[in-house]
Amino acid sequence: MATADPAEFRIDIDLDHAQREAERVRDMLAALRRRHDLARYEYTSIVRIVPGGDTFAQPVLTLGNRFADSEDLLLSTYLHEQMHWYLWHLGTPERDMVAPFMDELVRRYPDAPIDLANGGARSYEATYAHLVVNWLEIAATSEFIGRERAIAVASAQRRRSYGWLYDTVVRDWDLLGELYERHDIVPIRTAEDLRNENRKAARASLNGGARRRSAAARPSASPRSRRRPPARGGRRAG
Repeated sequence: MATADPAEFRIDIDLDHAQREAERVRDMLAALRRRHDLARYEYTSIVRIVPGGDTFAQPVLTLGNRFADSEDLLLSTYLHEQMHWYLWHLGTPERDMVAPFMDELVRRYPDAPIDLANGGARSYEATYAHLVVNWLEIAATSEFIGRERAIAVASAQRRRSYGWLYDTVVRDWDLLGELYERHDIVPIRTAEDLRNENRKAARASLNGGARRRSAAARPSASPRSRRRPPARGGRRAG
């Protein structure tokens, strides 16, 4: 029986498919940006595409290709990650925007799942934080494709991950919206508005005011809310 010559054995790496997938996601996102004024909700302007990789917000907004089956799905995913950045910029190094009402969320949803398998996020803290992020995601997505399509995308997403979170956000939409408005998270500020607020805060600080610092002036060392959010749905493949 003939055997392969070990001296002729080799392993090739072919990245053509990965390159095509990266270009597909890039082109789809570019088309969405041409069609919609996404700059309103782009709180970070650096996007990295890693086909086969994770999708997450920080330290660099990174898109895999698993959530790019359609333009609506990519749009909601992209805005989901931008909403993590929104909360980051909305707060300060000393102030986590979710912390003041975390206890209220826990009281409302004491039995929230704290793992991916049961429809939550990857941890106790991440589950409750995503009650905010997922709400903001749907709200922002609705502005571009309408609420009906945004809810349809959320329904499709919930079959992949965050099932309990999406169900809860849609069911308790008005109650959660009132809570977030009371704590100054909504209405969602545009990226330009936040930049203007940060510039004013920086000028006030230079003049001796104890105002919140701009994002650019914030230290890289971060408290709880500044940690990198887990990959969307905890997925380890894009």
